[in-house]
Amino acid sequence: MVKCPNCGEENREKAVYCRKCGEKLQTNMYVKSKEPWGIVHIGVILLSVLLLITSFGLIMGGTGMRSVKNIMTDEDGYIMSKTQTIQVPSYGIVADEIDIELDQDAVRFFERQGGFLSFKVTTESLDPTKEVFIGVARYADAYSYIEPMEYHEVADMDMGWERIDELQEPVYVLHPGDAPVTPPTEQDFWIVQGSSTGEQTISWEPEGGNYYVVLMNADGSEGIAANIKIGVQVPFFGGIGDILIGAGVVVGAIGLLMLYFTIKRNQP
Repeated sequence: MVKCPNCGEENREKAVYCRKCGEKLQTNMYVKSKEPWGIVHIGVILLSVLLLITSFGLIMGGTGMRSVKNIMTDEDGYIMSKTQTIQVPSYGIVADEIDIELDQDAVRFFERQGGFLSFKVTTESLDPTKEVFIGVARYADAYSYIEPMEYHEVADMDMGWERIDELQEPVYVLHPGDAPVTPPTEQDFWIVQGSSTGEQTISWEPEGGNYYVVLMNADGSEGIAANIKIGVQVPFFGGIGDILIGAGVVVGAIGLLMLYFTIKRNQP
């Protein structure tokens, strides 16, 4: 028991104030001792830092995707390449054996979200007297027409996706052969096609399989000169950026809270 020095009342051992007169009985207060840093504390701090780094990467990635959408997309929502100039002396420019493999579950998911990938190709003839033809066909359907023909196969074409300076010249491989048996406009195997002396655009939503993408003169003559741009439309592309930013904010908040309470708990 503790006796009050003011009124003499008996109080319990750990009482701070007298129950009768309110006189303060103890001047020493309990102070929690500082806990030493342990392996668990250090592990939690390292995990918090890792979460903060991950958060930064997610936010930057999402911001980058939104910037690409705002800067590089056209009025139809396609992410467009730069304009590449192509000139060859043969009868065609061919991107052959384009192999597209699609998972059907992924296709159904994208279709529920508003559609699958879509491509757009814009061309413009550099010779106002010649119509430029652009077409897409399945490999098996167009093989007997394309392969006997002399054409330039595209080995590498810089479209400016990864570069901000001037485009590099396209690299081709000459495929020897003869003149086409008929103009490309007379063939019926094209999935999409177009021909014009001015600017023209074709769009294509691919399905699984192997394809040719062919650029020729509409009359089948040799010597091709044109400008070309390629665009790709990704469903909810901007939405993916928003999701990454949101995930980054959540992960960052978790990391900050873990770091705060770990440090706070170790303070006296």
